[in-house]
Amino acid sequence: MDRISLSYPWVEQTVHGFEMWYGSTTTWDAGNGEMIHVLNHAHSTDGQAWIKTGQAVPHIVGVAQAFSRPTVMTHPDGSRRMWFSYRSGSGETYRIGQANSLDGKIWQLALDESGIDVSSRGWDSEMIEYPFVFQHDGAFYMLYNGNGYGQSGFGLAIYQG
Repeated sequence: MDRISLSYPWVEQTVHGFEMWYGSTTTWDAGNGEMIHVLNHAHSTDGQAWIKTGQAVPHIVGVAQAFSRPTVMTHPDGSRRMWFSYRSGSGETYRIGQANSLDGKIWQLALDESGIDVSSRGWDSEMIEYPFVFQHDGAFYMLYNGNGYGQSGFGLAIYQG
């Protein structure tokens, strides 16, 4: 299942133990010169012994096939939102996308619902990646890197939805 790599874990404690979403490279070349790096899921009752359940977020070659750095937020109704970086495989740099789930197991891509895109100019005009989302006073805050994998800086975005 995780033949090449494991990376970017996001761990959430639940009433049943722990849930983890993490990155895993499945191939270095999907036929378009880009890797397939997916987001998988695992769960644990004690945080030490993990049961891998497979790919969590669907990938689409040429649209979203190289994922990284998931952040998952659970709402009071049990539904979940996940933000992550992704590349399309068409030579584009990282963007920040989103996936939604009613139960944390079956995820639907919602790439255009992340609430953020590259700026028209400046330090985050070429790429945005590696989101970290947290909630405070009813608003969602996202820390993220800009051009050059953060070489030009990092930002804070606020979403009040």
